[in-house]
Amino acid sequence: MTFVNYKIKTAIAALGLLLSTVTLGQPMPAQGATDNVTYISGGIGEEAGDMRSIAKDYPIEIVFVQKLGLHEEFLANVKVKIQDMQTHTMLDITTDGPFLLVNLPAGKYLIIADYNDDVKQQKVVVNTKKHQKVVFWWPILDKSQVEETSE
Repeated sequence: MTFVNYKIKTAIAALGLLLSTVTLGQPMPAQGATDNVTYISGGIGEEAGDMRSIAKDYPIEIVFVQKLGLHEEFLANVKVKIQDMQTHTMLDITTDGPFLLVNLPAGKYLIIADYNDDVKQQKVVVNTKKHQKVVFWWPILDKSQVEETSE
């Protein structure tokens, strides 16, 4: 896929989300773009279904979760940096919800996620014709959080 075709596909995906949001009258997830990357961050409340329904239009779907045993909670406000293999920063944001959908050019990348100063990393190989889901997990350190929410 040429770079121009990639840009057109990215613009069409962003426009589709905008039109569906305006048509449905629901709040729009945070959107952004850098030179070669577009992204959508969100997924809180009713947005979660919208994010899941468009996820396949993006090569990378990143989900942020906190877990203790069988108890799981989605996370927002995760600092995310995506670097190419030459350590150029492709994206540097703080998420607005537990889902981050990213259009990246084909290639190899390092995703660095920081939640409460607990940094995790995953490498990914992006193929613009294939969708992949990357999940970052953090432990729930305070067991009282689980007890309070399960009552």
